[in-house]
Amino acid sequence: MKHTSVLIPGFVAVAAGLFLSISAANAQQAPRYPLDDKLASEPAPWTVPGKWGKHGNWGRWGEDDKRGMLNYITPEMVAKAAALVKKGKVYALGEELTNDVPRVITPARVGIQSILENDGYDRVAAKSGEFDAKRFQGAASFTFMHNHTGASVIQMVGRGVLLDVAAYKGTDPLPVDYWITLEDLQNTAKAQNVEIRKGDILLVRTGWRKTWGEPDAAGRLDAAHTKWHQPQPGVGPDSLKFLNEMEIVAICSDNAAVEWGFPAKADYNRRAFGFLGLPLHLDFIWNRGAYIIEILNLDELAKDKAYEFFFTLGPLLLKGGIGVPVNPLAIL
Repeated sequence: MKHTSVLIPGFVAVAAGLFLSISAANAQQAPRYPLDDKLASEPAPWTVPGKWGKHGNWGRWGEDDKRGMLNYITPEMVAKAAALVKKGKVYALGEELTNDVPRVITPARVGIQSILENDGYDRVAAKSGEFDAKRFQGAASFTFMHNHTGASVIQMVGRGVLLDVAAYKGTDPLPVDYWITLEDLQNTAKAQNVEIRKGDILLVRTGWRKTWGEPDAAGRLDAAHTKWHQPQPGVGPDSLKFLNEMEIVAICSDNAAVEWGFPAKADYNRRAFGFLGLPLHLDFIWNRGAYIIEILNLDELAKDKAYEFFFTLGPLLLKGGIGVPVNPLAIL
């Protein structure tokens, strides 16, 4: 299975001093995240050969495959998912894109810029707002954006499942830097009376999107979105084994990176699998050919307690690009 290149952000800590007291060192090594410490000694999933070959799903659907886990969803599974549509209600899950959304990732990723083509072609009307059918009139614009979502996806259609972890835990949004455990995911599904099935597209709600527009400590407009840029709650790497066994095709969330530990805490180095970056990204995308969808709006779905639905996604087809922003639909 061929994969496009994926850059996984890593974080390297550099020791600031050579001499630390024993007590200070012990305090620094205190187990702040027990599951992280436990997984530190576990072999990384992407280093363990699987039944399909040296790396996860590589070769599972042929050496030239670029669709990865989307191959798992059969026409029969799509038909069953379509049968979930009873009311015809459609939920748009994408967020409106602004020019400062990508900055949480790297400064190099500039925000979306829309530029009107004001060259006379679209301004031939005598007065603003008038239209003359006898004269050539039109409107045009340019859009400049950074592509960071998915790759080689023609369509993604299947059964979607919402896990409203924020509602289950009784705190909306979830706390800063909260590790969503596998137990959290499974208990949320149980509380919602919804079953996680093989080949599902999982949507995990943290409630974090509401922090985007919150004011600063003085109650003033916070153009820097300070609260949103704190270390966010997310899915912990202890869920990887379960996600792999359940053949989960995509995992999505309303936060910046889906998984726990992003943005990184300045005073803590992540330990799971001995990898300082984002292990769910590395295993899910590169090792399994599955998909991650970030920064979704799941609030209306949660309000209606719509936990199982027909999920459909049809991105722009950009040859040579690494992906495009998406607006998935959930249909009940």
